[in-house]
Amino acid sequence: MKARKGYVFKQGKVWVARITYSTPDGKRRNITRNATTKTEATELLDELRQQYKDFGSKPLEGARLKMSDLIDAYVTAKVKPAEYHNDRKVAGMRSWRSPKLYAATLKAHFGKKRIKDVTPSDVEAFKMLRLKTETVRGKPRSIASVNRELETLRAVFAFAKREGWLLVNPFERLEKIISKADEVKRTRVLSKAEEGRLLDACTDGRAHIRPIIIAALDTAMRKGELLKLCWRDVDLEGRTIAVIAMNSKTAKPRTVGLTSRLHAELTRLWNVSPKDQDDLVFGIRDNFKRSWETACREANVEAFKFHDCRHTCITRWVASGIPIPEIMRLSGHSTLSAFAIYANATEQTVKRGADALDAWHEQNAFETVSAYVN
Repeated sequence: MKARKGYVFKQGKVWVARITYSTPDGKRRNITRNATTKTEATELLDELRQQYKDFGSKPLEGARLKMSDLIDAYVTAKVKPAEYHNDRKVAGMRSWRSPKLYAATLKAHFGKKRIKDVTPSDVEAFKMLRLKTETVRGKPRSIASVNRELETLRAVFAFAKREGWLLVNPFERLEKIISKADEVKRTRVLSKAEEGRLLDACTDGRAHIRPIIIAALDTAMRKGELLKLCWRDVDLEGRTIAVIAMNSKTAKPRTVGLTSRLHAELTRLWNVSPKDQDDLVFGIRDNFKRSWETACREANVEAFKFHDCRHTCITRWVASGIPIPEIMRLSGHSTLSAFAIYANATEQTVKRGADALDAWHEQNAFETVSAYVN
């Protein structure tokens, strides 16, 4: 690409480096950089020339771009409902509402800055500010919540870099700004007694959530997967459920089996249904948060979220001795690190771990003594 010569000049007490270029639509644009001395302005001019020669006008245009404009462009291009082709996501996001809220927070904080002016220190300052800012309910903001905002900011800058508006993503100069290890992982597992009380509380106006609770506890399916489950994906005769890729968080299909009690619940639902294969199995089209919270309160089940049913099921599978790779296939986990979050240690597994080591020490006691004697 032909390099622009440009020039330097003095404007009042400030030295200015300027180059002029033409945009693809034929418009002429000027890019300027201010300096305190002529020498500094000359160096800035050389940088502008080299940038134009190496990367074209995109980074120069990006230098004029404000964060508010960049975030709007990112949201328009990326933060939208998922689009599918042959049950595979080809564009958009499965869960796009939360990233849209994160983007609004970023826009409110960084919006007036030019994208080239956002430094690693600015990102660190944003993190600390958000950690000190209470939620709308007046509660402390979690590290996990701030990490999701930072991940969105990182994606925004990555988008700008791919578009050619930015040469360096500020996150490339940051170390461990997003630490998943610092997030507090939920370890809540439902006891058998709590489960009994919870299911007993699902009567009258809450009877409709009993089947979906049993399904969550016995399949480890996610809430979204259960709400989207249709009868065509249920094989009552073969006692299986097919979780299609389009509904799965990881975009990978899997099959889970039906326990006897879940089979009974689904058979009952099918018998009273219109027998339409495209109908939703549980018939819940909106959030059942109020019914869930009321059932938990009446059952005296504290600090238990619906997603914890998944934790509970996976923990029970582990306690039952099913090999980890098989459990991961059932639960739909693609990485061991993600799976480990859900495999919660109960009192029984903790004791079993200690008992196993006691047995190992006893079995190897003679070998250890012999090693010292020899």
